[in-house]
Amino acid sequence: MNIIDFNHSHPLQAYWQLAGAAVQAEALTLALELDLFSALEQPLDVPTLAARLQLAPDNTSHWLELLWSMALLQRIDGPHGSRYGLSEISRRYWLPGPNGCVDAWHFRVKALRQSGASLRQRVVGEPAMAPAKPAGSGQDWAAAAASHIAQEQRAISVPAVLALLQILPGVQRAERVLDLGGGPGLVAQALVRQYPGLHATVFDWPPTAAVAGQLAADAGLQERIAMLGGDLSQDTFGEGYDVIWCSSVLHFVPDCLDLLRRVHDALRPGGLFISAHAERSGQPGMNVRVMPYYLSMLMAGRFVPRAGELAGLLVQAGFASVELGGECDFPMAPLTVWLARKGEQ
Repeated sequence: MNIIDFNHSHPLQAYWQLAGAAVQAEALTLALELDLFSALEQPLDVPTLAARLQLAPDNTSHWLELLWSMALLQRIDGPHGSRYGLSEISRRYWLPGPNGCVDAWHFRVKALRQSGASLRQRVVGEPAMAPAKPAGSGQDWAAAAASHIAQEQRAISVPAVLALLQILPGVQRAERVLDLGGGPGLVAQALVRQYPGLHATVFDWPPTAAVAGQLAADAGLQERIAMLGGDLSQDTFGEGYDVIWCSSVLHFVPDCLDLLRRVHDALRPGGLFISAHAERSGQPGMNVRVMPYYLSMLMAGRFVPRAGELAGLLVQAGFASVELGGECDFPMAPLTVWLARKGEQ
């Protein structure tokens, strides 16, 4: 028997897959809403699972096959049929625990659906609002910091920050670090745990700083983490810091250059500012990771820098050296890391 090895691809495949991704997103959302992953901590066959969750067995089987194809489940085939259990990624991120990201997923899906649904009216010129840090008291932002932002910091940001700082010479000897726009402050918590001689400050809206303070107290770190509440667009945030970390915050200030100058002033001579923000690339293959998440911000006039634009602003702000630190390949969009050092004098 001759075996013909016939392979054919079509340039439209990627665009049809966009439509299919909507079904995949719905399948995961349904799994989280039904608490499927908790039910499958121990593998089950389809009839048992369907009875437990009060689902239709035949269609449940097809749904589980889709989730298995997405690497969310393991399938264990046997003489009496298949059982389904958790993949490693589901066990780590979709169950309650330190890395659980269920609230973060629901928030991102809702925000992106709203952005897509409003795209037509934005393009034809009707008024539109971008996601932003709430004005005034920032109570809504504080609630977000306690839920989905905390999940994303714990599971995504903290490992990236620790890995980055381990390869930066001199950072391990830092004594004072500022987590600028730090939300729940879990990055600051991770840093003071990693470096025993370090003291951290978290700056954010006053209600958000209060959330960070409570979380630090719950962790027994209140003596090493200070909180500063204020308005990032106009307030100062102390001085004499060895390191200032700022991630996905500059998009929300009306005058980025003004903020960067205040960051420069807050550093001690020789101090280091680490910026991690999404940038618009000149390469379409890279930009496709950024634009879906930041399109609504751009359409409302928010700051999403082009490649290299932020580096130019850092030079204007007075930093003596500006160096590209690479990329943090986050699940949402890759963040470009810039390392800006203040002069010694």
